[in-house]
Amino acid sequence: MGIFSGCLFACDIDGTLLINGVINPRNIEKIEYFVSEGGCFSLSTGRTVGAVGPVLEKIKHISPSIVSNGSMIYDYENKRVLNELFIDKSDYYIVKKVMDMGLDVGIEVHSGDRVLTLCRTAETDIHQKYEWLESTDISFTQAENYRWNKVVMLFSNIADRDAVKEMIAKQRTSSDFIDTSAVIAGKKRNYYEQFPKGVSKASALDRLCEILKVKKGCLFAMGDYYNDLEMIKKADISAVPFGTPDDIRQYADYETVRCEDGAVADFIDYLAKKKGMI
Repeated sequence: MGIFSGCLFACDIDGTLLINGVINPRNIEKIEYFVSEGGCFSLSTGRTVGAVGPVLEKIKHISPSIVSNGSMIYDYENKRVLNELFIDKSDYYIVKKVMDMGLDVGIEVHSGDRVLTLCRTAETDIHQKYEWLESTDISFTQAENYRWNKVVMLFSNIADRDAVKEMIAKQRTSSDFIDTSAVIAGKKRNYYEQFPKGVSKASALDRLCEILKVKKGCLFAMGDYYNDLEMIKKADISAVPFGTPDDIRQYADYETVRCEDGAVADFIDYLAKKKGMI
């Protein structure tokens, strides 16, 4: 048995494992080491099931993972859904209200492995190219026939995002909403996402730990943004990359080097030292 047998490392993608679409080679090397020592390495991401191609190409041993910020747990090795939640259909109207505001906002509905583009903009094109997504342009009426795991609203400016957030705050809805972002082509991209009520990476971690039979005290997590906060709090040992906002960093056990310098590798070295092996 390896030193990480029975352990799970839940890892965010954007801003943690990779940045600008690039994974530091040290991260790949250390993830292979973690797995060789019996650990389960899982992604825990806001990306949807079909949006992790750039990671799967580089990292070969990925355990069942949390996608869509906790709306789904997906087994990439066996290509099957292990757990899935959906937005209540009574909340679909929020998207129509955003469309009717006349703002420069891209809108994607994510349904299983399908990406439905209701409003195509430069930001949706950039996002879909970056995440290797294939999408179908579709009307709101057509989209209503699908079950939605999440909605991504993509903005070219903060003012439009804030206007949408203000409008949604006045609605009666059973969905949850969260700010998310990604650094693409050296620029921070600002998104606002809609999820089923109560969904989070942290809530999905409970179920994932059951599936993988994670031992007590052996849950590790790493992330860099607000949708990672509850996951960081839940983990037995957690880390954030250098540059993570202070109100997230304060809850982590360890601050690594910058993402681009091999943050994940740095954390795995830290975990190995805690186990007395380095």
